[in-house]
Amino acid sequence: MILKLLRIAAVLVVALLAPAANTWATGNYPGNAVRVNGVDISYQRYIGFYMEYQREQGVAVGARGDQLPLLTRLRKEAMDLLIEQELVIQAAEAKGIEVAPEEIDAAVAEVSAPFKTPEEFNYRIESEGYNADSYREHMRRMIAAAKYLDGVRADAMNVSDEELEAYYRDNEIRLTLPEQVRVRHILLSWKPLGKPDDRAALHEQMAVILEKARAGEDFAELAREYSDDSTRVDGGDVGLFHRGQMVPAFEAMAFSLQPGEISDIVETPFGLHIIKLEERKQAHLLPLDEVREQLREHMIKEKLDTVVAEETARLREQAKVEILIPMERAEKK
Repeated sequence: MILKLLRIAAVLVVALLAPAANTWATGNYPGNAVRVNGVDISYQRYIGFYMEYQREQGVAVGARGDQLPLLTRLRKEAMDLLIEQELVIQAAEAKGIEVAPEEIDAAVAEVSAPFKTPEEFNYRIESEGYNADSYREHMRRMIAAAKYLDGVRADAMNVSDEELEAYYRDNEIRLTLPEQVRVRHILLSWKPLGKPDDRAALHEQMAVILEKARAGEDFAELAREYSDDSTRVDGGDVGLFHRGQMVPAFEAMAFSLQPGEISDIVETPFGLHIIKLEERKQAHLLPLDEVREQLREHMIKEKLDTVVAEETARLREQAKVEILIPMERAEKK
């Protein structure tokens, strides 16, 4: 996907799907927003980029006063990412990376596909400061930048067995599964019973079920018959879990049992439980052969992220960057 390829570090977006500029937290500065190695980037292009970045971070475009610190941070982050984007584009041009017309055709077709009509798409790119020709030129530059980053990443695509084994040894703690237990339980949820003491009445009901379980009746069948929990269809089987995944009282009892042992009555915010321990798995290091390919994929991703970050940092260090608009909103007097 071309939009995915056009990411630098956390995000590299084509700011097409952004709405018209919201000036609440951005100000209104006609002209240029930033100059990168003598190349001016318009405020219109920056604001579209910023709005799209807001949306990617899950922040509503309609800004409130209490969002000012958040929006100020996003504003600065979007500026940094736009500068990095331009630096990579310039590096691609300096290297003479070529883009075929059919590649541009495919990219424009993909970006325009979500729009209902060509007129709607044209209106949107015009709102971002482009016409049909200048937008194609923009896409050409973006594709060249993506190709440049592909070249940067090329040497990071391989992880040797030696590197993988060293990473495994260095991360044994992270690759160790914690102790787990698998239990069945029966739940009688808190509910009105029309008794003088509903809590005591519920305890009496559960005491009868507990007696049956300890007398040897099939626990799974008792769960299917009496439990109010959704696990009743599976005979009360909760599945494997580790510490920190259940409410404290339930978890403490589950981990205190021995296989086959049935607990006393346990109170939680959900109601009354009785618990039977079915299985316990001790903490153990995942075997290398079991996680080899997942580790390799993880290491490649780490290496790719690292080389891109290093390259953008190198380009930024060598660049002359002039930010032409305020990055923080002026306080009202």
